[in-house]
Amino acid sequence: MKFFLLSIITFIHLVAFDAFITPSKLKDSFENKKLIILDVTTKEIYKTGHIKNAIHADISLFRDIKEPSLLAPKEKIEQELKKLGLNSDSSVVIYSRSSEQSILSSSFLALVLIQGGFENISILNGGYMAWVFENEFLVSSEPSYAQNDGNVTLTKTNILVDLEYLKNNTSKIMLLDARSPMEYFGVEKSKDINAIGHIPHAKSSYYKDKFLKDNTLREKEELEQIYIEGHELQPEDEIIVYGDTIYSASMEWYILYKHLNFKNAKLYEKSFIEWGNLDNAAVTRFKWE
Repeated sequence: MKFFLLSIITFIHLVAFDAFITPSKLKDSFENKKLIILDVTTKEIYKTGHIKNAIHADISLFRDIKEPSLLAPKEKIEQELKKLGLNSDSSVVIYSRSSEQSILSSSFLALVLIQGGFENISILNGGYMAWVFENEFLVSSEPSYAQNDGNVTLTKTNILVDLEYLKNNTSKIMLLDARSPMEYFGVEKSKDINAIGHIPHAKSSYYKDKFLKDNTLREKEELEQIYIEGHELQPEDEIIVYGDTIYSASMEWYILYKHLNFKNAKLYEKSFIEWGNLDNAAVTRFKWE
């Protein structure tokens, strides 16, 4: 009986990951047949070296062709995930390199999966360099591919919100701006956006501040100080995160929703690139809120 219970615990340990997984825990999970490792860097960088058995995932395929600030249609996303070999019971680990774009690519893909109802996901803490530092021999320049198409089926969630929802609920929600403090305060202009400043009543919560210099996540206690003590949030609060685009907002949202268990955290899909380009857009400048 004890052996049976131990086997169950071990199995759960192997297939259920935290929001951010350490290189050592990922290495311990290599024998898990349900494990799928996805590399979200460019194809060129992927070819120079990647984690053993990792499959390259092109995140541009998950964006709407006509309007890149939106996600691709559900059917398109599902099709691409199946090509990557994802099944409904897969355990997915996503990793990136150390550039800002690459780091956000990992959280963007995590968002794509979670908003489709697939939550057994983890991001490699510290990214590829953390892996190489601990496991320099477990890398490869040979591309890996899914052995078979997966059978994953996505469902509808209420994680993404639109402009109408935001306007109708402004008085009842907390808004977090994931852009840089300079953009929030209005001394720097966000790319391709006319308005300067931030959505009224939003608080500045730059996603980069949640990481250390080596791109590993801050300790959970520090993050809770930021959100619960600093922003005066509670896990049950409804929160809407935005950036200049859904892409730049994704990591801030992922930390809240997946790592800290703020399950009412939502994301304004078109973000400030929509709000800031509205005629007579309401923005606040030169003010911390």
